[in-house]
Amino acid sequence: MATPNLSNITTVTPGILASQQLASGDTTIYTVPANKAAKLAKLVLTNTSAAAVTVSVSVVPSGGSVDGTHRVVSGYSLAAGDSTTVTEIEGCWLGQGDLVSVNASTAAVVDVMLSGLVFA
Repeated sequence: MATPNLSNITTVTPGILASQQLASGDTTIYTVPANKAAKLAKLVLTNTSAAAVTVSVSVVPSGGSVDGTHRVVSGYSLAAGDSTTVTEIEGCWLGQGDLVSVNASTAAVVDVMLSGLVFA
């Protein structure tokens, strides 16, 4: 099935799409399920360590790969104990199979929270 026609949606569900601690390297934090669309609201990254961590964010179309060509944030230095809101993704529409990936240079020190609306 394809992404739903937004004029025919029957449900809109707001919520947290992802909330987790990242491994090092690229981590897919959210993929739009079959027959759905999503509108991203807020992405917050928090560094829980005592050292700066480099982070990157990608928004990848269905069938694409997390290879650096879909970066919306690249090589951002997130200071020790700091948080940042990634405004580059706010309001972004995603279709079925599209995904959000975050890359952290250090494992188990960056917490991520993604919120948005899911349309079906």
